[in-house]
Amino acid sequence: MFSCSNDKEETFNKEDYQIVKEEPGGEEEEEEEEEEEETGETTKTVDGIKYGADFVLFEPEVTKSDLGLWVKRTPTDSKYYVGSGIEAINKGYLEFTGNNLNGGSAKSPIEFKFTCPKDGKYRMVMRMYQPLLDGEAGDKRNDVWVKLTGDYTTACVYPTEELKKNHKFWGRGVRKWGSAHNLEGHVDGVKKLNKVVYNLKKDEEYTFTISGRAQGCSLDYILFYDESLGLSVAIHDDIAATLPELYRPDIID
Repeated sequence: MFSCSNDKEETFNKEDYQIVKEEPGGEEEEEEEEEEEETGETTKTVDGIKYGADFVLFEPEVTKSDLGLWVKRTPTDSKYYVGSGIEAINKGYLEFTGNNLNGGSAKSPIEFKFTCPKDGKYRMVMRMYQPLLDGEAGDKRNDVWVKLTGDYTTACVYPTEELKKNHKFWGRGVRKWGSAHNLEGHVDGVKKLNKVVYNLKKDEEYTFTISGRAQGCSLDYILFYDESLGLSVAIHDDIAATLPELYRPDIID
């Protein structure tokens, strides 16, 4: 039996849960291609979505959905986060302003459609920031709701049909850019905080939906990558800093 709770988030305790990590490894649309010097890999950006041979990524601002309670933060905004490391890519990100710091029901869904570049097991992660106020705990303002629809099967502990429904996706970016990297749910009555991985099919179109959950949770970009790449994402990791630059959105002039 699988379920996902809307209750107030519990404090993360590594002794209570096991975090599973992977081992090290349109004609009418304007297309833009570039050659990556270090890897020799050709990437293509279509309608704001960047495709590589074995990954897909995009900034949340490219959605065609109404933003609703999501707000785009830019340098002209007093609440824009600059930070001391790698700034938000293209100096913009989306922040959810509904619900409260602990979470709430799914609101203001934003959709993204993409086509899978090749068959593979794709893990999904996000670059995420928690704009915590003084005295607020590190497990607040750190999650969203996610679901993926299309022709695929699960490649993780969660059943396929459950991955097509809204479930809490969380991480850590405590007053800095970090990552959202694990999905929360129950499998056979046992709470799981595990990575989410999908068996995707080449040339199939998928719709990925993010809905606001915790007020303040901020997203810079979303990455789906084939696990055969051997990339590693752990709690607190800023994926812009820990993963190769290839796996960041292109800079728009």
